[in-house]
Amino acid sequence: MDIKETNLSFKSMSVRSKTTRIILHHAAAKSCGAATIHQWHLNNGWSGIGYHFVVRKNGTIERGRPEKYVGAHASGSNSDSIGICFEGDFMSEKMTDTQKNAGKELVAYLKKKYSISKVQKHSDVCSTDCPGKNFPFSEIAGATSNSSSTSKPAASASKAEQLKVDGWWGPKTTRRLQKIFGTTVDGVVSNQFSCYKSQNPGLDSGWEWESNPSGYSPLIKAIQKKVGATQDGHIGPKTIKAIQKWLGCTQDGVFSGPSPCIKKLQQW
Repeated sequence: MDIKETNLSFKSMSVRSKTTRIILHHAAAKSCGAATIHQWHLNNGWSGIGYHFVVRKNGTIERGRPEKYVGAHASGSNSDSIGICFEGDFMSEKMTDTQKNAGKELVAYLKKKYSISKVQKHSDVCSTDCPGKNFPFSEIAGATSNSSSTSKPAASASKAEQLKVDGWWGPKTTRRLQKIFGTTVDGVVSNQFSCYKSQNPGLDSGWEWESNPSGYSPLIKAIQKKVGATQDGHIGPKTIKAIQKWLGCTQDGVFSGPSPCIKKLQQW
């Protein structure tokens, strides 16, 4: 599953402390993307787009509000939820299979990532018609990793995204590795312990550092499996040493900036 980065600029936001449910919406507009909705919500005086994802009619999944922050999409229910908006007005329109399948894939991915099963309509928590009488809620809300593939098959290194071999592990390196290992391609390494950030300057942007992460990174877990490290989904000295050993580098347990080991990983 690919998530299109939109690189929107936001005002101040709060980090969400827990995630227990997903809330589905429609845009009530026949043509709009994350950037357009972002401007609408800025005009409302908000921090920016209130939805975390926007599913377009052509099946593209666009990132809205960064996933770790509290949304602004369902009054009274934002503190523990992720909001997904579907382009279209489903009071009058019917959803295409392409858009529906993309929505199912996204919902299945989020359920698995957060170990949750609860999916609601906006109208379940607020007095509204959203997401519309024609919205295929049961099909999308019922999606699981068994019924809807949550990632593309792993790509071979020769076909993976080409990038600059510079020894800095940023979003482009992450996206390439996500394609190789068959995890969701979003350019983000999520749920990492912040105590390791300063020790590893080679880990550039696109890493989500938290003092006590509630989840793990599927990419790091896949890499750990490959190199024979403990599979907890968190980067740290033991995992880095295992990667360095696997790539034939000096085993010091840190990624310097730039890192010779990251360069080898970028060429793998």
